[in-house]
Amino acid sequence: MALIEEQAGQEILQPIPASIFRAYDIRGIVEKQLNENSVKRIGRAIASEALGNGIDTLLLGYDGRLSSPNLSQALIEGLLSTGCSVVNLGMVPTPLLYFATHTTDYTSGVMLTASHSPSNYNGIKIVFNQTCLADNQIQNIRKRIEENRLTNGEGDYSEFDIRRDYIDNISARINLERKIKLVVDCGNAVPGAIAPSLFSSLGCDVVPLFCDIDGRFPNHHPDPTIPANLEQLAQRVISEGADIGIAFDGDGDRLGIVTNLGKFIDADRILMLLVKDIAPRYPGMPIIFDVKCSSKLAQLISRVGATPVMHRSGHSFMKQKMQETQAPLGGEFAAHIFIKDRWYGFDDGLYAAARVIEILSGLDHPISEEFAGYPTSFSTPEIRLAVAEEEKFELMQRLLDIAHFPDAQVITLDGLRVEFGDGWGLVRASNTSPALLLRFEADTLPRLRAIQAMFKALIHEADKSLEFNC
Repeated sequence: MALIEEQAGQEILQPIPASIFRAYDIRGIVEKQLNENSVKRIGRAIASEALGNGIDTLLLGYDGRLSSPNLSQALIEGLLSTGCSVVNLGMVPTPLLYFATHTTDYTSGVMLTASHSPSNYNGIKIVFNQTCLADNQIQNIRKRIEENRLTNGEGDYSEFDIRRDYIDNISARINLERKIKLVVDCGNAVPGAIAPSLFSSLGCDVVPLFCDIDGRFPNHHPDPTIPANLEQLAQRVISEGADIGIAFDGDGDRLGIVTNLGKFIDADRILMLLVKDIAPRYPGMPIIFDVKCSSKLAQLISRVGATPVMHRSGHSFMKQKMQETQAPLGGEFAAHIFIKDRWYGFDDGLYAAARVIEILSGLDHPISEEFAGYPTSFSTPEIRLAVAEEEKFELMQRLLDIAHFPDAQVITLDGLRVEFGDGWGLVRASNTSPALLLRFEADTLPRLRAIQAMFKALIHEADKSLEFNC
């Protein structure tokens, strides 16, 4: 293959917005920020970077969005035009691409998806040598495009169906002690191509809900961390008398749960369930969680003999920390869950759901009773404060500069998390949207309100034009 670098200035090309190159993926509005031409150029840059790292073949998958079939063809053309070869997995959830990097001859790939973003978005996640690119690695892709440092060649193209291998692999690892009836809500997104078959293979009685793929997402937004999106799931669980309801996001790397009583379970408590099952087998080993997670989770990790390790939010950052520490389990409040115990350590909503169902099958009581026994506190969901994309990081820096909490532990590994003896507050810049994100937790409701008031005052001091309710 020819590895010829083009020099800048040979052709006039429409600029690609720098803002779509985010902390751990590429994501933008179709036609406005991403179109077939720009995706082809991005593909050329990704493959040029891959070849520069000694990678000559990339796996490729795409989600169920209306724009994905055409954009995937443009992406393939861009990848092949560099001399890099492509193995097309077709329309699959993101975890199946990750799975393929661990179980085939190819350890790198690209996934065309915008995850849980609205239907008019699309994007690209990138894996080199089983590691998701993040931060400067994503920016290297952008710089290659801006400097027109793109390799020329002619790569080979082939196709491979990974779906059966994925289902069979999980089915061989999961053993249910009794039959579980579950409602599976795929939000009309790409997990619908896999989830019903997977859970039927495990021996479950599966009731599918919104499992037909429709890139318009006509029934609800495919974000299972928002309780309102799971209301129909909760109603169906109750009407069917199911043991549990499970929902997935737009590309299948995150999950949500409702109990047999239809009650929404946040990621903190899903992680507590998994910690109780997995961590005792790894005494002293780290369990990774992000800055948005409950302090009650860290306390539970310590109680079962493992070591709680807080880390930056973001699926790429979390996976890199999992690899660095060899942790058996990790998770984010955004419901990316990473299981290395009996699996490969990448975020996989489908496999995490299978582990939850396996645990449930061994309980002698309903899942609602299990979660009811976990430590509780007063907490908020993630609160979004709209801030212009070009201003959010500068504002976050101002907050860090003026923050003064002499009687608390201040953690700045990702934004500003301030821990008091009886609660904590967090503000951080979103990596995927024009916003600051906040979350609060405390032992009592008055204390929660007091911590919120401190953060509101801090934000107002940094920018008096910002007004918000939390």
